[in-house]
Amino acid sequence: MIRDLLASPLGSRFGLEAIPTYRGASRFGRLGTFVLALLRLLGWSLRGGRRVVHVHTAVRGSLYRKTVVVWLAKALGCRVLLHLHAGVGDIAAFDARIGRLARATFRGAFAASDRVVSVSAAGAREIEARFGAKDVIVVPNAAPFVDAQRRAAGPDDEAGTVSILYMGGFVDPAKGGRVLVQALSSLVERCPEARATLAGPGEPPMEAEEVLRSDAVTWAGWLDRGAKERLLSSAGVFVLPSLSEGLPVALLEAMAHARAIVATAVGGVPDVLDDGSEALLVPPGDPRSLAEAIASLVEDAERRRALGEAARERARRLNHREVFAPLEAVYQELSP
Repeated sequence: MIRDLLASPLGSRFGLEAIPTYRGASRFGRLGTFVLALLRLLGWSLRGGRRVVHVHTAVRGSLYRKTVVVWLAKALGCRVLLHLHAGVGDIAAFDARIGRLARATFRGAFAASDRVVSVSAAGAREIEARFGAKDVIVVPNAAPFVDAQRRAAGPDDEAGTVSILYMGGFVDPAKGGRVLVQALSSLVERCPEARATLAGPGEPPMEAEEVLRSDAVTWAGWLDRGAKERLLSSAGVFVLPSLSEGLPVALLEAMAHARAIVATAVGGVPDVLDDGSEALLVPPGDPRSLAEAIASLVEDAERRRALGEAARERARRLNHREVFAPLEAVYQELSP
């Protein structure tokens, strides 16, 4: 999301610079990155003029780090835009685990921020309820640009099969990988033409062993950028079975690639996709509804095409009008 923001017209118009706060595999490497980020923020803030710090955060460790960034930026006289990307379920689960002191510290960071942004309307309500933020702005993530040649790679292969793609992995239960495994158990029997590729971080759970023994389901593991592009370009159906989300970039990438989408109605997903006309949305945690929706698209090539084109058009409209325009308004407000 930050890469797309830097590449947008706002990047040059406002002279955006990125300062990463988390990088590296080792604990000391991550600590060094964070300390360096604070030092870079200090130097950047001393250049003079009105300074605006756009802080992007999730929950868990990210929110701890970014709370420090917020307080430092405010101490240096900067205006702060705090942008939370977490889903409702993640926010609620995180809030339930933390103590009073941590909660008070986070509430203070939200209160100190000049503006607060959520990627979904549901997330905005949760931030206001959990952390006391006021007047939270909803700005979805931007969809990437995908040229016609990459979109035209051909969703279904020549053997008459229909490719189904899931990229959430199995590390985070909120991604719904286990729910999809249950759905695939019935789907492969009903739709012999279906070929599912499961990808992402982690390893499949034991309950996935049976479906993975089928020739219809493949585990691809972690994908680099090139592999992800190839799979998105060849997928007939993209599946997002998440139990909780903010607004995942993978979904926006599938929209930009004109893929037919089956997703759960969580977080910002219903904000950017209309059920029935731009995607098929199902309740979270319901493998039967998920399997039925996927099967209906596997069996209907014309509907796959229509939903994919509608999703691509929605992604095109999303960027300027709903992402960059409201952010530009906030930037102008904070840096007159």
